[in-house]
Amino acid sequence: GVLAHPPFHGRPRARSHGTSAGSSTGSQAMSRGMSGPKPYEIRGALGVDPKINSEVAPTASQAGGRYWEDKCNAGYSGTPLWKLQAERAQQEQEAAASRPAAVKIPEGFKPVEKGGAWYYSEKRQVYWKATDGKMYVWDSVAQRHRQLHEAGTYELRVAVGSCFHEKAVQVKHVLVKDLAKAGQALRLSIEHLDRPCALYALYEGHRGSSTTGTGNVCAEFCVKHLHQKLLPKLAAFRGYWEDQRLETAMKESFEELDVDFAEKHPNVVDGCCATVALITGGRLVIATLGDVGCVLCMRSGEAIELVRAHAIKDPDDDDEDDEDDEGPRYEARVPAGSPPPPIRWTRAFGNLDFKRPDSVPKLAATPEIKVLQLQHKHHGFAFICRALYNAIGRNVAVSTVFKRSAGRPRMASGALVDAAVQWLGQVGDLGLGSIVVFFDRIEAPDAPPQKRPRKEDPSQVRLRHILLKHRECKSTIDKVRNKQVKRTRGEAERTLRAVLEECEGDPERRAFAARCKDISECQSCLKAGDLVGDLGWVKPGKFGQAFDDAAFALQVGQLSDLVDTDQGVHIIMRTA
Repeated sequence: GVLAHPPFHGRPRARSHGTSAGSSTGSQAMSRGMSGPKPYEIRGALGVDPKINSEVAPTASQAGGRYWEDKCNAGYSGTPLWKLQAERAQQEQEAAASRPAAVKIPEGFKPVEKGGAWYYSEKRQVYWKATDGKMYVWDSVAQRHRQLHEAGTYELRVAVGSCFHEKAVQVKHVLVKDLAKAGQALRLSIEHLDRPCALYALYEGHRGSSTTGTGNVCAEFCVKHLHQKLLPKLAAFRGYWEDQRLETAMKESFEELDVDFAEKHPNVVDGCCATVALITGGRLVIATLGDVGCVLCMRSGEAIELVRAHAIKDPDDDDEDDEDDEGPRYEARVPAGSPPPPIRWTRAFGNLDFKRPDSVPKLAATPEIKVLQLQHKHHGFAFICRALYNAIGRNVAVSTVFKRSAGRPRMASGALVDAAVQWLGQVGDLGLGSIVVFFDRIEAPDAPPQKRPRKEDPSQVRLRHILLKHRECKSTIDKVRNKQVKRTRGEAERTLRAVLEECEGDPERRAFAARCKDISECQSCLKAGDLVGDLGWVKPGKFGQAFDDAAFALQVGQLSDLVDTDQGVHIIMRTA
């Protein structure tokens, strides 16, 4: 038998480099036998493990796929995660902004109908619509909802003044510079009307007793009650007031006022003519009844009669210029050869004996109304009593006075009265008086109302003035000359109008200093040199509201209009 080799211990001996190739192959075979088969060779020989039931998914390389498509972030550009998160947050914000916001119901509003779009506030008397989020009011005339109007302030400055002869006891007037404040006094809000909002009226009475000193009952009644008729109508609707609605409100106010006068004074035969102006924003509403002159003055110098006289042509009136391009000046005329009518007016307040069903002629109380959109070409307007208007030469004279007055309405209205007195000589009980209104800073007609920030007024101004007292002043003592003042208000105004016209022709204001020394009844006239008439630095409230309104509106070196206070009548000049 063949003897077995003993177990091999240790490292085999090294062979010489001359070993043959066959010896080398045998050595490699021995090395494989000692190391054993590779793991994957064993797994391949054994096959699939019978305990594994799930399908074996090959890798991308085994399946022949493309590596970049099978990655978990396939298709991404490699943008950093923080940037992706920022982009996602921005997209979410944009999506949220594009979605309609949740509608919040205003406080105090309750639904009119369940599930409906309309809500109503009993306290505010206003509707709110959920679909557009706007406020509405109910229009009882059109029987539908109309949007609540927010008042706008127009860049329009209005200056108004008046003058009446002391013997014109049957003539009354009203100047309401802020109609909204007047409404608040009656607990009526007209805050929805555009600003400025003002009311001016002239009532020329007739057939009253001027000798008893009681004046005219009808004119007195109209002065006290017309605004009480008009304001409730303006407050009743808080939407936008179209021209037609304004005309209707004015017409109804006139007619209701005439009915009230007839009920409260059934036995009075007094009557009066009337012209009323309502300014709201950039619109001027004129309502006339009777023959009060109403003239619109243009910046070009032209003066236009806005309405014809609601009267029969006066026989004493000149025939020339009886008709102009716009039609006849009078509403009626007496046929040739006919006796004059018992009353010359065709429309008026009062005159109840000519408003009965069988009256001949029969008077009406329906006014003629015009609505104007104010433009830059409009300089102002004037209401003038008929006797004064005819005496001065009508609209031509009015245009001349407007040019010479340089935007001072009290000076202009006084100049009209002075011209009539000079022409007539004896005034008697004729109604001599006028209201003059100047416009400034009028916007273009198509410009919307704007809420512009108001410029801050100066906290104090340096002033000089000329003062004339009159019998109606709080103190009638001239402390400069130590004597009692006996002149009337009209006389004081006439004197100062002449001074103002003289000073306007002197750019260096030397005439102001000279006239201040001569006639001023304030002790400031005793100061020397350029300080004559100096009041020093004046703060608001020292001399009253009327004084402040005039003084703080002046530019340096500018002269004011005539200013009436408890101390008297002033001409003010701002020096700093």
